[in-house]
Amino acid sequence: MKKLLATLALLCLSSTVLAHDIYSNLRDRAGYLCCNGQDCKPVQAKVLPNGSYYLPRTNEIIPADMATPSPDDRFHHCIYYPIVEDPNGEPVWQSTPKTRCFFAPMHSS
Repeated sequence: MKKLLATLALLCLSSTVLAHDIYSNLRDRAGYLCCNGQDCKPVQAKVLPNGSYYLPRTNEIIPADMATPSPDDRFHHCIYYPIVEDPNGEPVWQSTPKTRCFFAPMHSS
């Protein structure tokens, strides 16, 4: 029984690590790294007639030319929070995220 539990724990841990690792080397079309594993995740998306993508959760439209081929046939969305200056010239994080990268399955367009 201990052996079975240990095997199950190892399988769960390794699949979590592999799922997290998918984002470690993702790059946008220009070759820049997209994520650090904390700002990318799988998302639901709908392909629009013009080839763009609609993300229902964020009510965002991603232009077709921003999409990069997905590494696993799922949609993935990577965001970041830009830093801007407040009225005193101090850097602050914006509260609204921006899209850094978007990945779409090759057959989705």
